[in-house]
Amino acid sequence: MLFYAHECEEIIGYSFSDKVLLRTCFTHTSYANEHGAESNEKLEYLGDSILNFVVADFLYRNVSGNEGSLTKKRAELVSATPLGYTVKNMGLDKFLLVGAGEADKPVKLNMCADLFEAVVAGIYLDGGFDKAKKFICDKLLAPLVKEGKKYSPADGKSRLQEYVQSIKAGKIEYVLIKKEGPDHSPSFTCGVKLNGKLIASDVGPSKKQAEQKAASVAMKKLLNQRGKLN
Repeated sequence: MLFYAHECEEIIGYSFSDKVLLRTCFTHTSYANEHGAESNEKLEYLGDSILNFVVADFLYRNVSGNEGSLTKKRAELVSATPLGYTVKNMGLDKFLLVGAGEADKPVKLNMCADLFEAVVAGIYLDGGFDKAKKFICDKLLAPLVKEGKKYSPADGKSRLQEYVQSIKAGKIEYVLIKKEGPDHSPSFTCGVKLNGKLIASDVGPSKKQAEQKAASVAMKKLLNQRGKLN
């Protein structure tokens, strides 16, 4: 399988001195087992530790809260979902070297998350901590600090929109299906349409909350359909 190092480097924003190390970052276990190569598993281990530290440092400097709340926010940021979406939005998943059994399947979200960690470790080993930190900040954390805003986890609607865009699935719309109950305690049912077809719905005490819940349901359905649940 061909590996396009230069294209990967352009997307990553860092040029590797050790091109073999770069390729190892993109070598999934399934490919390594079939070709007698080194997989990116050890790199994932190292990258996970670096990632946790950089994100913890970011939260310490930008977010108010106690140890428990900061720990929870860090766990959200370094989980498979945001890491996987970041890789897909960059388009790095198409360069992942996988075995024959995975070659014709969409790359799973958890595999993308592992790739992100491996790239972090690869940059660290090749260029040092500051370069690895820059990659994490530019690709993962920078979107959280737009227009001077502090940390704010992506909501269900934002995650769905980013995911649909990343797989080029079409247009998302939200519709109010019905409103029930008295004015002081209403119940809203909202739906999510993809290319005009209703794909999910849910109920909430406000239209906004119902849309957010419906978006989360839609996300799970799309991930299930593409075999990307982690």
